[in-house]
Amino acid sequence: MISPEHQAVLDAMAQHPNRVWPSTELKKIIRGRFPEFQDRKARRVLEHLENERLLEREGEGPATRWKLLAKGPKDAIRPSVDLALALLKLRQLAKHHLPNGVIGDLEGYFEGAARVLHESAFDTRLENARAWMGKTARLDPGYPLIPPDVSESMFETIWAALYRDESLHIHYRKADQDAAEPKEHKVLPYAIVEKGPFWYLVVRGKRSSGKQGEAFLLRFDRILEVRNLGYELAREDDFNLDAFIKKEKVLEWFPEVPEQIVLRVRETRAIPSQFRAVKLAADQAIEEEEGGFTLTATVTPSVALKNLLLERSPFVEVLAPRHLREEIGGLLLAAAQRYAANPL
Repeated sequence: MISPEHQAVLDAMAQHPNRVWPSTELKKIIRGRFPEFQDRKARRVLEHLENERLLEREGEGPATRWKLLAKGPKDAIRPSVDLALALLKLRQLAKHHLPNGVIGDLEGYFEGAARVLHESAFDTRLENARAWMGKTARLDPGYPLIPPDVSESMFETIWAALYRDESLHIHYRKADQDAAEPKEHKVLPYAIVEKGPFWYLVVRGKRSSGKQGEAFLLRFDRILEVRNLGYELAREDDFNLDAFIKKEKVLEWFPEVPEQIVLRVRETRAIPSQFRAVKLAADQAIEEEEGGFTLTATVTPSVALKNLLLERSPFVEVLAPRHLREEIGGLLLAAAQRYAANPL
């Protein structure tokens, strides 16, 4: 039977499944998650996993090292056709959304899935599954920017700490601090978010009072150096990623107080506006008028919203609130004057 302390060891080792681990490091992982475990009890955890043929021992005494064992040869793994399709699509769409190592030798299942889908050229189900791999895609809205480079080693360090609830020491430089010394953060990672071409790490640090502060974001490509600190900070259970994203609007950039917005939307050549299919808010209401409609909704003004209104400005006019209409109008006027002053 796999207990929580056994699973903690397996999960930690699965992040680097080919590594050989010293006993001292694995015991530190166990005691970090289960402080009440003394050295002797932590050693028994490793011995139990050895007896279950999940770990292999190398050496004896202080020099003992351990290796994670796979659950069988990779070439023996043969998922069903449906599971093979799901696994390969998961690998295609969910890059960096899973920890690097997953118990169950997931990489072996990926390889087995690929073998299954190429077994026969005449099996109709296999033909359909192979074709499906090229039938779906995920694209970011707006102009496709080339994402900044982030090293795989950085991903591996952050993902391992996030998976095991370990703390990180981070050297970080903001966009407006190129000439300044990078700031140092000792934080506990709480979540990761992929938005457009960027990856963000949600973290919390410790206040002088001993309690953790509010969650904040660090963008991966601005992290200069990251180092695992082990179990220095403990995860608190008052964080909710869905609320962090949707309610606090933290990824909308400079969100303001929610207010009602009124837009006049013009439709040309009988082409429906996207705002008929995609809502700005749950309380969105549309009133038809000649050439289009007016739209009323309660929104959180932000950089993202203003960029959307500017992008759609040939077809969307802000009627209210007045301050937002004046801001959007001022930006459009400045752009028009710049183009008029510098004709080609």
